[in-house]
Amino acid sequence: MKKIIVLSTMLIFCLLTAFLFIGTIRADSSEYDQPKAKPDGSKWRIAYCESENFITYPNTLIALVYGLEELGWINNLDGFDQVADSGESKLIWDWLSTRDVSPYIEFENDAAYNLRDPDFNQEDLVDRLKNKNDIDLVVVMGAAAGNLLSNADHDTNIFVFAASNAVRSGIINSADDSGKDNVWAHIDEQRFVRQTRACYDIVRFEKVGMVYEDSDAARVYSAVNEMECLAEEKGFEIVRYYVKEPVSPEEYPSYYQEVQAAYNKLAGQVDAVYVTIASLESEKLPELFHPLYDQKIPIFSQLGNIEVENGALITVSVMDEVNIGRFGADNIGRCLLGAKPRDLEQTFQSATKISINAEVAELIGFKLPFELAMVVDDVYKTIGGDE
Repeated sequence: MKKIIVLSTMLIFCLLTAFLFIGTIRADSSEYDQPKAKPDGSKWRIAYCESENFITYPNTLIALVYGLEELGWINNLDGFDQVADSGESKLIWDWLSTRDVSPYIEFENDAAYNLRDPDFNQEDLVDRLKNKNDIDLVVVMGAAAGNLLSNADHDTNIFVFAASNAVRSGIINSADDSGKDNVWAHIDEQRFVRQTRACYDIVRFEKVGMVYEDSDAARVYSAVNEMECLAEEKGFEIVRYYVKEPVSPEEYPSYYQEVQAAYNKLAGQVDAVYVTIASLESEKLPELFHPLYDQKIPIFSQLGNIEVENGALITVSVMDEVNIGRFGADNIGRCLLGAKPRDLEQTFQSATKISINAEVAELIGFKLPFELAMVVDDVYKTIGGDE
């Protein structure tokens, strides 16, 4: 009972903090609340760059677009909801760049970049930002793209989203100071601390399994440090297996073989699994998790709802793309009206949400305590099914 009360109190505190902070953003935005075109009457030109294809990126981009609409920067999104449902950044950007969505900004149709695209050329992009003067601001998704553009030699304004920890990834100097006038990055340094603690409060595991790539970058986005600190404090053991993240489509078959082998081993060694952010395709999860179901092992998702919908037991989600999008849109607007990215608030703490899969709970015999059920936000009735 005590652990559930602690969890509920934490959730209420996070919700209040988020709502109060959003209110503070709006209340303090009077200086930068009137959208305007550039001084010469032309539109602000926006580019896009993402680290790879990853579900969080299009979701955050969509939230940014709606946030800009709420603030009056965009006024024509008729039909946007249909392309937004595609979940593909390239399609979303193509739609935005081929329509007159705003009297103030335009999404450049030749300025959407993906670091994993075979045709991507890092030098060409940096040269464009440094010398061509045809981009006013770049929306950046992910740590790799953020690290590249924040440390490259140019002075184009960049706004980085969806990096697990922008400080530890080398994108910004600190939560209080990006270190460069043209650089801003959203950061919530404690989000995975809150998540891992909540997971432990729900199931007081003695051995937790983790599967991730053995690299500095993966340790950041897979919350390895956060779990290690918690393990030292609480006295549980981390059982870990390393896999190599795929870079090309040809590498996925061997990647899934490695992941499956890791879960097969974990099924006989642990009493919980923390599924880290990785290149896992959601439709593959039920098969990958099958040995964990057989051994009645609770499966926590770091990523969020899409993995719970497709086979994880539960997530304590700390990735609120909707309100991060609003926060980012507010800061982008301030920048376009004269504020330096470096001078803008970078920290936004997302409200915590709990989602659970009822079919998985039944498969593994997980009994949801009444006190926890009272604070659950989403329940998926079946694996791959509806809420």
